[in-house]
Amino acid sequence: MNDLSRILAFVSLIALPLTVVASGTVCDFQKVSNRIFVIYGSDHDTCPVEALEHPLTNPSIVVGESGVIVIDPGSSLQVGRLILSRLRSITDKPVVAVFNTHIHGLYWLGNQALKEQFPSAKIYAHKRMIERIKSGEGDFWVEAITGKYKGEKTDFVLPEIALSGGETLNIAGVEVNIHHTGHAHTDHDIIIEIKDEKALFLGGLVVEPEVPSEGVPQDANFKGQMDATQYAINLNALHYIPGRGKAGSVELPKRAFSFLKSLYGGVQRYYNEGLSDFEITEKLKTELSEYKQWYDFTRLGGVVSQMYLQVEEDSF
Repeated sequence: MNDLSRILAFVSLIALPLTVVASGTVCDFQKVSNRIFVIYGSDHDTCPVEALEHPLTNPSIVVGESGVIVIDPGSSLQVGRLILSRLRSITDKPVVAVFNTHIHGLYWLGNQALKEQFPSAKIYAHKRMIERIKSGEGDFWVEAITGKYKGEKTDFVLPEIALSGGETLNIAGVEVNIHHTGHAHTDHDIIIEIKDEKALFLGGLVVEPEVPSEGVPQDANFKGQMDATQYAINLNALHYIPGRGKAGSVELPKRAFSFLKSLYGGVQRYYNEGLSDFEITEKLKTELSEYKQWYDFTRLGGVVSQMYLQVEEDSF
C-alpha cells in the first residue's frame, strides 16, 4: 500500500493555483481525431483547478456508432459529472463502456458518476487493478483524493470486466485493442488502441510536461516503463494521448523514453561510482536541466531514490 501522506502531497502539488477563464470555455472537450475528444485537465488556462470539481488528468471519449466509450473518467464523482455535462456538447449518444488504465485515483474515481447515469455501461480494467481495489486500495484512493472534500462524497465503483492484455473488442462499432507489457508505471497498465483512428491512450505511462511516475514512484518498475514506452512508439500511431498533457505525435513518447533512459542511465553510472541517491539527484538535476520546466522536476529525488533501489537490486 502506498503512503497516504506522500499521495496527499502529490495531489496538492499538482493542484496549481486557480486560474480565472471566460465562462463557457471551462474544461471543454478538445477534438483529437474524428471520433476522439479529450479534456486537458492539466491545462489550467482552459481547465482551472477547483477542488475535486475539475480534472487534473485527461478524461477522454471515443464516439462510436451507437454509443460512447469513456477512458479514464477522472478523480471524483464531481469530475465524472462534469465529463457527462461536457459530453452533451459533442453527442447525445449514451455511454456504453468505460476503461480505467490503472489504479491511481486521479484517473478512475469518476466511474461513480458514469454508472449513476448509465448503469448498463460496462467498466473495463486490468485484472490486477481490480484485485488491488478489492484489497483496500479503492478505499485508500477515495480517502487520499477526496477525503477532505466537504461536498457530496465519492464512492469507488469497481470495474466489472477484467482484462489481461491482448484483447480485441468491438464496442459501439469501434475496434478497441488492449495492450499490456508487464510491470511499468504500475504492475497493470493498459495501453488502449483505437485502431481506425490510429490512436493510443497511454494512461500514466507518459505524462508531459511532467516527470514520469514522480507522484507514486514506488509503484513503478522503471525498466518496465521504458519497455512499455518503446512498445507504444513501435505501434507507430498517429495520435498519442498521454495521461496528462497534450496529445501529440510519436515524438511525445519518444521524449518520455529519452528522459527515462537518461535518468536511469545516470543513476546506474553514479551508483557504480558509489554515490548516494541524494548525491545522484543533485548531479542529474544539472545534467538534465533541459527538462527543468517539467512539473515536479525539483522533486526528482523520489524517482531517483526508487531507481537507485531497482539498480541496486539488479546488481545482485
